[in-house]
Amino acid sequence: MKNLSIKIKLILLFIIIKVVPLLLISYIAFIGIIKLDKYFSSSTKELFLENKQIISNTANKAISDSIEMLDKKSQQSIERLSFEIAKNVASFLYQRDEDILFLSKIKLDQKVLSDFYKSKQREIIVHGEYYYDEKSKRWESSKRIKSIKRQQRKAQLKDNEKEFNYTDPKELKRVKIPIYKEVSYFDINGKEIYKISQINKQLLDISKKKNTYVNSEEYFKKIEELKKGQIYVSDVIGQSVKTNIIGTFTKKKAKEANIEFEPQNHGYAGKENPKGKKFEGIIRFVTPVYKKDKKVGYVSLALDHEHIMQFTDTVNPVDKNPIQDIADASVGNYAFMWDYEGKNISHPRDYSIVGYDPKTGKQAMPWLSEDVAKKYYASKKDINEFLKDYPKFEEQSLNKKPNMKQLIKDGNVNIDCRYLNFAPQCQGWMQLTQNGGYGSFIIHWSNIWKLSTAAAIPYYTGKYANSKRGFGFVSITANVDEFHAAANKTKEKINVILDSQTKNMNKSLEKNRNEIEKLIMQMLNDITISTVVMIVLVMIIALLMSSYISKKIENILLGTRKFSNNEFNYRLKITSNDEIGQLENSFNEMANKIETLVKTQNDLNKSLEQKVEEEIEKQRKQEQLLIQQSKLAAMGEMIGNIAHQWRQPLNALGLVMQNMQFAYSMGDLDDKFMERSIKKTNILTSSMSKTIDDFRNFFKPNKTKEYFEINKTVKKAIYLIESTFEHSYIEIEKEFSKEDIEVYGYTNEFSQSILNILSNAKDALIEKKVEDAKVKIRVYKDKNSAIVQIEDNAKGISEDIKDKIFEPYFTTKEEGKGTGIGLYMTKTIIENSMGGAIIVENINLGACFTICVPLLIKEKI
Repeated sequence: MKNLSIKIKLILLFIIIKVVPLLLISYIAFIGIIKLDKYFSSSTKELFLENKQIISNTANKAISDSIEMLDKKSQQSIERLSFEIAKNVASFLYQRDEDILFLSKIKLDQKVLSDFYKSKQREIIVHGEYYYDEKSKRWESSKRIKSIKRQQRKAQLKDNEKEFNYTDPKELKRVKIPIYKEVSYFDINGKEIYKISQINKQLLDISKKKNTYVNSEEYFKKIEELKKGQIYVSDVIGQSVKTNIIGTFTKKKAKEANIEFEPQNHGYAGKENPKGKKFEGIIRFVTPVYKKDKKVGYVSLALDHEHIMQFTDTVNPVDKNPIQDIADASVGNYAFMWDYEGKNISHPRDYSIVGYDPKTGKQAMPWLSEDVAKKYYASKKDINEFLKDYPKFEEQSLNKKPNMKQLIKDGNVNIDCRYLNFAPQCQGWMQLTQNGGYGSFIIHWSNIWKLSTAAAIPYYTGKYANSKRGFGFVSITANVDEFHAAANKTKEKINVILDSQTKNMNKSLEKNRNEIEKLIMQMLNDITISTVVMIVLVMIIALLMSSYISKKIENILLGTRKFSNNEFNYRLKITSNDEIGQLENSFNEMANKIETLVKTQNDLNKSLEQKVEEEIEKQRKQEQLLIQQSKLAAMGEMIGNIAHQWRQPLNALGLVMQNMQFAYSMGDLDDKFMERSIKKTNILTSSMSKTIDDFRNFFKPNKTKEYFEINKTVKKAIYLIESTFEHSYIEIEKEFSKEDIEVYGYTNEFSQSILNILSNAKDALIEKKVEDAKVKIRVYKDKNSAIVQIEDNAKGISEDIKDKIFEPYFTTKEEGKGTGIGLYMTKTIIENSMGGAIIVENINLGACFTICVPLLIKEKI
């Protein structure tokens, strides 16, 4: 009750006092009518139900027989469709055999390959743009697909009128793309000579696995034994795509999976995720090239796997129009394809296609059933090593469960039927196609009865000749309920007839009840009329009283809401002198005070923000000036470093000149000698130019902060001073983190900080004449910070000056040898520009400077 408004409470009070007693009297009269009605209707109702049951049983039997015949007919139709697709795939692959054998018989050069590549193009169907609809929580097309319209929709001749039916094609978007991703010719050692490629345009040595597609092909060893006219055909090769969400990629599912809604970073899945990453694969065809009965090289064609996927992705097995531009696996009616071993090679969900890991060059981990996964994790083996000897199609059953850890953690859900033991249809498909034929079965999958077909792809080139199922097989799944549509319509018509008969019988029963009700209703009319009048009067009085009070309160609530929305100039209109009027007046007084206070506070905030910004900018300019002064102070020493860097190339340049003079005097100064000498001279001068560029870039001030890799920045500072250390016989010992460590700040200023510390360490070692002088630099990561430690063995810093070394213009060097701003600027850069800290402490043999810089998470663009 405490959450109800005053208006509602007043209305409820009047209803309880006046309306409830009247309704109780009406209820007693109504019970009497019901008892009388039951007595007369029970006998007629029993007869009606018996007749209805007989008609219903007869209809259900007829419908059951119709469904059985439709299932058989649909099963044969889908089987035939699977067979036709498989036959078309085989025909397409045999055309590729013809292409490669044709190339192997003609004289090849770059132009021939280019002309061949351009001539081999084929249309594919592509879909338009899709967007995520917040209301339906589904992906919707930006443009509706239209069918070709016709003016005449009925049969023109009367003889053709009966069941005249047509299906006009849809205006699907079609584009031409090359059939091959790559056409190449390479010699018998694997060195590419001519090539047209979308993959890598450089000529490579394909005998090395790292130079093949996604680092995963090993065909060179297998083609050495090929004879004239023989063709090597590979498996489907492509990089595996991943996902953490199965089904439609929605914001709700992303939230449940604890991931960002970034569908573009997960695998493509047709209408379930039209923005996802597509599987990009190839099928490699290779045949030898002979000249005068001698093998001189090989022709290679990399078939774009998109053309294979088109055979299944564009098929809708149950729709009126069987051609589509995008598949929708969520409805359960789609086609897909498997290779001869049972690995998926085409699917509406690209993340189901078995792919390879380019880092290892091996097959990516397939989706395992839970029982297999437990054994794999316990084995501690590499996944491919584990599966090599593991039983295939091991007791597959619907009772087994998928390994959800793969989906949630890694997103590895490629489907390899051999280890998908929670999907028994895998074994069923292999059994259907074991002799190269086709067939189907019905299985209860995902709580739906589904027809599942399989038809072998009769392509027997290369290694596929060793399998009766050839290249593999095409499979189609379709919801059985889709086939029952006609029978279900018949059932609906029968139900309409039954409903009509039921209504007629009910009318007869109703007529009898009405006669009885007329007698009783006459007695209730007076009570009903008086009850209605009383209820209306009570409601009018309750509404008038509650409306007056609630309207006043709503005005005050409106004022508070406007204030909460920062409308401080809003005031209530005072309409009475009662207690509510006094409350309205108090509200207005409070509003005046608050408005004055907010205006004053806003003025103070604006003034304070401007002063803070001015001071920050002033401090930043002073820091930049000191940094440049520090760099200028170090420039003299840098020139010395340049001299050390140039000493060796200058000596080498002198030797080249002497050799030229000697060769001239001996009469050996020919064009080849001059060309070699000039080439050496250019290398040496380029090295000297690079040294100048490195030092010049170091002295450029950074204008904006940026993310930079701390290992590289420290190495750059060492490089600038390393030759001076070598000249002074000081050893630099380096220990860098093996992983990349990124920080945020001014990279050149940070390099200057490192250089300042190294220069001070060098000066201390020289000044104290330390034997076996050494500086140790260590870079590593500690929790949320990047650490740089610089140690020397220069006997440490005196305790009475250790606290002063970071002060500006403090120096222990002789006048003219030090400015006293190096370490001060180092501390300023680390603490102010980088948000870090720097400390110094004495260790056993010298001093140790420790720089700590926070690690920041790089913002995603």
